[in-house]
Amino acid sequence: MFHSIIFLSKFQSFFNDKLIFFVKNYFFVKIITIKTCNLIRKYYYMESKYPPLIFILIFLILFFVFIIKNENANNPSQKTNKVSVSQTFHLASHKGWSNDLQTIVWNQEKNYYDIYFLHSVDGATDPFGPNGQDWTHTTTKDFITYSKQETAIPSKGGDSKEGWHSAWTGSVVTDSQGISDIQNEEPVAYFTGLTDDGSQAIYASASNDKGASFTNALKDGKPLLTKDQSYNAKDFRDPYVFHFKDKLLMYVAEGDALGVYQSQDGINWTKADSKGDSKILPETFFKGRNWQDNAPIECPVLKTMTTTDGQDKQVLFFGAKDTASGETTGTYYTVGHLDGNGLFIADTGTKRLDQGSDYYGANFTGNDRIEESNHNLISLGWVGNWNYFTSGIHSDEEAKSDFLETIGFYATPRQLQLDKDGIIQSAPLYKNEQLTLKYQNSNISSQRPLIGDNRKPWIDKSHNHNANGLLDLAGKNSSGYYQLHFSNIKKEGGYIYIDIWQGSDYVKIAYQITSGTYQVSAYAAELNNSMDGSQTASSYYYDGLLGNGQGYKVDSHYKETDNITITLITDNRSLEIFFPNGQTYTLARFNTSGKQDVKVFSTQEDLLLNLKIYDVHS
Repeated sequence: MFHSIIFLSKFQSFFNDKLIFFVKNYFFVKIITIKTCNLIRKYYYMESKYPPLIFILIFLILFFVFIIKNENANNPSQKTNKVSVSQTFHLASHKGWSNDLQTIVWNQEKNYYDIYFLHSVDGATDPFGPNGQDWTHTTTKDFITYSKQETAIPSKGGDSKEGWHSAWTGSVVTDSQGISDIQNEEPVAYFTGLTDDGSQAIYASASNDKGASFTNALKDGKPLLTKDQSYNAKDFRDPYVFHFKDKLLMYVAEGDALGVYQSQDGINWTKADSKGDSKILPETFFKGRNWQDNAPIECPVLKTMTTTDGQDKQVLFFGAKDTASGETTGTYYTVGHLDGNGLFIADTGTKRLDQGSDYYGANFTGNDRIEESNHNLISLGWVGNWNYFTSGIHSDEEAKSDFLETIGFYATPRQLQLDKDGIIQSAPLYKNEQLTLKYQNSNISSQRPLIGDNRKPWIDKSHNHNANGLLDLAGKNSSGYYQLHFSNIKKEGGYIYIDIWQGSDYVKIAYQITSGTYQVSAYAAELNNSMDGSQTASSYYYDGLLGNGQGYKVDSHYKETDNITITLITDNRSLEIFFPNGQTYTLARFNTSGKQDVKVFSTQEDLLLNLKIYDVHS
């Protein structure tokens, strides 16, 4: 009975919709009816061998094809969803779901960057679904426009019995000298693959087309290393391979440690430290922090960087979290050096590369010969967090849209520099010619606020303190590059509040001027009512890791109190904050609106604001 009622309800709804369509398209209906009758009459009097019924049937088919096409063409929700899941000037997946960056490689021969990222065609509703994950390849010259995305490593491949059934994170060695059976110095990808029993193993595959794809599986498509050779026989993934002295080294994520292996031919691997455990423990890579309850470590990358005072240092990047500090998963780094076996030794405490909740699976440019240093690195990171990206993101109230079928996007490309104190400073990579000044106003204050309808100065009471309004820009494009320069700051400091709204969704930034600390709280209705009916994803996004309802509290380490320039880079799916000292904060956005409201308040009455808004273009 219940099913019958549902059927009748749906039929009635369908009938009503079609009735409305016929009314709206009265003249079209009239014309096609007249022409159909005339044609039937014509063929009837001509005593055609074709029965009139055939022509009626043909016209009915054509007519309903028109209806369907008309509906699809005029369905705004479909159009909106297709547009909304894309970044305007950031790298984003064209289909399916994507996450970790695999590497960024400068292609000298073709004069562009090769970029690889992890991709699941099953979408985030089932990222580890039956089709598995693959490596997707794209290229760019300017980090704004990207080439067509193509499969670089298929989700299934290798030996028929011992091959992989899903391709996970790894790395690319562009200098393939010394690797067995490699011709013409083609690049080689080392990656994690899932075996028949679901365990993780290390595979390798060479390219035959200068890095566009990796189809030449080494060792006949069988694993180079398996869990039996790992530190804990549990997690065994994310190999990072590089040249060290006269051999190759491989760092492998193994639960709560990094295993280190060596090879002379790139095929056969043994422990790098033959007399020890050959592993890097948390007290090294997580120096100065508490590792308890934070496993696993993921996505290790090792680069050599030259500090601003001319010292060469090894920098170990990796994915982790620091629960005790209220930090969710993100990208961390530790500065140090290598011992004689190539094992990393920390010289400084561990720091977070990006202070936000959504900068993970990051990767970098740079030479894969560890003896060759880099003055700067270019970095991209996945704007995502496993704690809510796989819980049921949706763009409608019923959490049933196609939003998850295409999701996966990446942060602003950043240039990284290592200062003399072992701190990495990040800056947007965009060049001057890629930024067009769209608007500037250097005369904004609480007495002269910039607002849409020329209202008088106002007091905002929605924050913890009464705040004087400085800026209220409504209906701006959700993609923008904002520079907010604050001056005339008094010794007593106070707060600067920045609110970014997309409909009912928001990101609120509360910056304490004197201390340099700030708080980020955010709300996204698209995380409500997860697939399991819970509010887990929404709570994690809104409340923060510690569940205190106050989002995430961070120290920018910027102590200059006379003035400060805060740069905001917003796109359809992301919001990024850049501080003058090179610290950053990245957060994902899920609203499908292409518009946003930008509001700025301050508890300091005499604060001056110089606003610049840029367009980013290729």
